[in-house]
Amino acid sequence: MAVLAVALPHSVNDALRVLGQSCSSENSGFGDSQRLAVVKRSRGVKVGRVSLVFDSKSQSCSARFPSSSVAISRRPVFENRKILRRRSLTSIGRDIPSTRVPTREYFRGAARNKEASTADESKAADSGPSLEEMLTPPTSMGLSSDTRMFTITVHGVITDNDSRRLESQLQGIDGIVQFWVGPLKVGGLRGGSVSVQIEIESRVTLRQVAQDIQDLDSSLLVLPFKSNTWLWRGHKINYAVAGCGEPIILVHGFGGNVGHFARLVSYLAEEHRVYAVDLLGFGASEKPLEANYGPELWGEQIQDFANEFADEGAVLVGNSIGSLTVLAAAAMMGDEAVRGVVLLNCAGAMNRKGLAQDGVLLRIISPIFVAVEYLLQKPDIAKFLFNRFRSKENVKKILTDQAYRNTDAVTDQLVDILHHPSTEPGALEVFVKVFTGEPGPRPEALMPKIKAPLLLLWGDKDRWTPANGPVANYFRRLGDERGNVYVETLPDVGHCPHDDRPELAAERMFSFIGSLEAQKN
Repeated sequence: MAVLAVALPHSVNDALRVLGQSCSSENSGFGDSQRLAVVKRSRGVKVGRVSLVFDSKSQSCSARFPSSSVAISRRPVFENRKILRRRSLTSIGRDIPSTRVPTREYFRGAARNKEASTADESKAADSGPSLEEMLTPPTSMGLSSDTRMFTITVHGVITDNDSRRLESQLQGIDGIVQFWVGPLKVGGLRGGSVSVQIEIESRVTLRQVAQDIQDLDSSLLVLPFKSNTWLWRGHKINYAVAGCGEPIILVHGFGGNVGHFARLVSYLAEEHRVYAVDLLGFGASEKPLEANYGPELWGEQIQDFANEFADEGAVLVGNSIGSLTVLAAAAMMGDEAVRGVVLLNCAGAMNRKGLAQDGVLLRIISPIFVAVEYLLQKPDIAKFLFNRFRSKENVKKILTDQAYRNTDAVTDQLVDILHHPSTEPGALEVFVKVFTGEPGPRPEALMPKIKAPLLLLWGDKDRWTPANGPVANYFRRLGDERGNVYVETLPDVGHCPHDDRPELAAERMFSFIGSLEAQKN
């Protein structure tokens, strides 16, 4: 068991308020009124008014107050990268608020002499900061009180030399106060990656800093979040997390993954704790052959994820088939667990079997889909068709010609994000199952079970699920009947508003979520 010793404000209520927040930072840190550090002992060390005890088996954290009988628990909790790596623990997705670093030994900054600091880093990893360091005001340590912390992932870092070159380049990025480059991880997008924790000034945005790092080298692929692994029903699920505040959970569409939300996350993480989840069978999540893929299964996945990481209530956001997934999840979760729902170009069903009622044209071309489904049952033909479909050239052409209006957003980085998961074992089988399986429930069947406020954003140039189609019109009629359903069309936007025009999507989402918070208060 690892123990977290914390100095907090002098009241239990303040401590409870602090513990009720969350942050995606991985290294030990502190907020405006609290300081955090890891202490390697078997019992809690009382500092100030509260001590936190982290159980590595249950990944839970208990707060105990020596001056009262109050005891509370939340999980998952705070992650100190150095301690957890040595203990070989799995990643943890929710952390105590952290806006700055607790001691310079945890970061490599522009002014650091790397060779001279090696011994100090090793000592800091073993012992953690002293109580004197913990209680030292941040300004006396030379740290700004007007900064924020984020963890990003930089892909395309394959060797130690690449990592050292990145460290050198980061020193010249405007707005970065300090940074810490994590260990090299081999494999994945572009052959290797590192996590980088950055402290940035308030005058710059996460979006600006991430883009500046991306512009360093076209061989890099920068994502404004940290990826972690969550075990669900025996399967490894990949998810991303960034930012602090009230939780938002993002769910991708068919063929998508957490990386497809990168541009939207860079906006939302400025004010919220944002999770993006790879559905079972997609992205970097496992792709079991025996799974019955569909909105019901994925809805259960999102329900369990929300219970684990956002039990205070979350806003669920889905694109396309991901919209069906969040509707299925919201129908299962109940009103208290779902603060609101945002749908981005909602699909009518998982595949053509559920779309027969959506117009004469679909009924006319239905025999073509039946023929394709038959061919997909033939392994050799399925493999041939899948390889043609998933090629980088075809992915880029589909995005440019059909899915996006803002073709400048269709970068080589985006193509790699969407293409890479299709090269993994099991991707073909998932493709066939989704295309030929049961269609799952339609929005019309799910919405009567959902009472939470709902915002539907729809790109008016969507060629796959038209803004004047049956599904969009159903939600417009529902908006006339219910006072908490809002439908808004986004001008000159395609099927993926979150990446086509993320600034528009984020602006509408901030307004919607702000109204939810106003109602709560």
